[in-house]
Amino acid sequence: MTKLTHLVFFTLALWPLDASAEPHRRRAFSADAAQAGVLLLQAQTDESTWLAPQVSNEVELRVTGMIARARVAQVFENPSDEVVEAVYVFPLPETAAVDGLTLVIGERKIVGEIRERGEARQTFEQAKAEGKKASLLEQERPNLFTTRVANIGPGEVVQVALSYQQDVLYDAGRFSLLFPATLTPRYIPGNAGAELQGLLGTGWGTNTPAVPDAERITPPVVLEDGPSLDMTVTIDAGFPLEHLTSPSHAIDVVPTAAPAPVTVTLRHGGQLADRDFRLEWQPKPDRAPRSALFEEEYKGKRYAMLMLLPPDAGLDRDGRIGRESIFVIDTSGSMSGTSIEQARAALETGLAKLQPADHFNVIEFNSTAQRLFHTPKPANRDNIDKALGWVRRLAADGGTEMLSALSLAFEGQKTAERLQQVIFITDGSVGNESELLRYIHGHLGQQRLFTVGIGSAPNHYFMRGAARFGRGTFTHVADAGEVSTVMNGLWKRLDAPLMSDLELTWVDGPKSETWPERLPDLYRGEPLVVLTKLDKASSAARLVGRRSSGEVSTQLALGRGTGGGLSRQSAAERGLHRLWARRKIEGLMDRMIEGTSEEEVRPLVTALALEHHLMSKYTSLVAVDKARSVEAPGRAVAVANALPAGNTMFGNLPQTATPGPTCLLLSILSFAGAWSLLKRGGA
Repeated sequence: MTKLTHLVFFTLALWPLDASAEPHRRRAFSADAAQAGVLLLQAQTDESTWLAPQVSNEVELRVTGMIARARVAQVFENPSDEVVEAVYVFPLPETAAVDGLTLVIGERKIVGEIRERGEARQTFEQAKAEGKKASLLEQERPNLFTTRVANIGPGEVVQVALSYQQDVLYDAGRFSLLFPATLTPRYIPGNAGAELQGLLGTGWGTNTPAVPDAERITPPVVLEDGPSLDMTVTIDAGFPLEHLTSPSHAIDVVPTAAPAPVTVTLRHGGQLADRDFRLEWQPKPDRAPRSALFEEEYKGKRYAMLMLLPPDAGLDRDGRIGRESIFVIDTSGSMSGTSIEQARAALETGLAKLQPADHFNVIEFNSTAQRLFHTPKPANRDNIDKALGWVRRLAADGGTEMLSALSLAFEGQKTAERLQQVIFITDGSVGNESELLRYIHGHLGQQRLFTVGIGSAPNHYFMRGAARFGRGTFTHVADAGEVSTVMNGLWKRLDAPLMSDLELTWVDGPKSETWPERLPDLYRGEPLVVLTKLDKASSAARLVGRRSSGEVSTQLALGRGTGGGLSRQSAAERGLHRLWARRKIEGLMDRMIEGTSEEEVRPLVTALALEHHLMSKYTSLVAVDKARSVEAPGRAVAVANALPAGNTMFGNLPQTATPGPTCLLLSILSFAGAWSLLKRGGA
């Protein structure tokens, strides 16, 4: 039944609305005349179909040093002749501090307000019922949001502008920035009960105990002609750039003489938003920073972001320690197409890097999990060849039951002389992130978990979260052409003795609140980045950690012109306090994963988010036009996302309307799939 269940799951991903919902009558539209991939919705009362709302994304990013400020304009168009409410579920960077919402109607601009989530929703619903235009922005996951736009008239265009900021990543001498443009449909584990209501939404998913908000995080997808993306990035790095590239898109760069800002645009504007946008830049070698400090005064308090790259001295002298490597590869249906090819190539690269002193095993999972060897085996030629043959025969099919794979990976740990490392290769396409992170936290033991994200639009929130709780690192392989480079970089980290038990102190004794609270293990080429609130300035920071050879420490003077790279800089207009608050919110939410009750965490997060005007799980942004624009509100309609590039899991499934015969087929498949799940659950 594995293939049948897989077909049910992904066929439903194409179903734009819950079949039980009564859709509005719409202007008749010929499915034959529609361009392939346009999302059409089928009326229940006749054979007519109607167009769903369309959206385009216009993104402007400005990078200053290590901080990026973004404005995302979502332009909604209603092609039907009825009033509609557009519901758009979309991704943003998981580290984004979302702080602004503006509703634009013609020449009018309505600035949104941050409110407690329930209050914001009530304000939106009241405005909708009164026939007013309104917009509501809610967080479903740290990297997944919902925009609702009420009362868009026939043929009308409405713009919703979001703003956020995030810190730029710096790793192994390279700066990088990512904008997620679409999402891989999430697998929803668990069985739905008739009594389970959960959080209602317009998605194709069904709420389960493991994912009580499945209806809210499963937007429809289209194979073509989904949301479009136009991107402009301005980089004010503060130093000359040696390389500026995009591994994901063709770009045009407007050259300027350093240190003037550099402007980057998409070579062909308005591209299909079917993959994450990635931008990377490198300083000239003699200008590569070893430290950076940004500061800001906000409401009488001092906020700072510190990046510190510990010296490599002594790493090679520590010597290589034998390791026990457990490779886990996701072979579920969402990995079909180029993703499974990239995953196999990544795993093969890892196997080739093993040394005779190492031991290893391979686990593959979809609806179930299985391992190659009962226990880890020595990395000799025979065992590696057997593993390579096994891996090359793997195909993508079935569900994403990740918990079973984690259970096998963490099973039978020893306090051995070998480093115990789990390399987890997946797109992270799951809806039960909290359940999985909780399992990692409770069962990690002495192991370290390194996640390798596969595909053009992986679930970055889960992948980074798993690495954070697993005290490892996250690596993204977006294209088959970069598998070797990316995996070789990861392997250099795994080879280098880690620096653990880190403690950061501030000279001159200022009182501080630093996030993350528990500093992560560090690997070669990886900087430590912290955000802190200080009651007074400090002249230096001291980092103490432990390697296999013993305790090591480094001290960094924080005065202007010191540090061998980026120095102390002002962040007066950069909202650094919001990045600090966002990082603290992440830490507070992690406490729930670790066992703290939501009743204790919720008021802390809510108060912090309201103080710094931030989106969170418990706060939302709402904007309401004062003028009444329609006589009666329209029904909510889901806006489709584009299927991620390279993903072939939909095969020859319907691309446009969902007519009666197809609905019947879906019902049959749904019943059969549910029966399969029940049988598996009872086994």
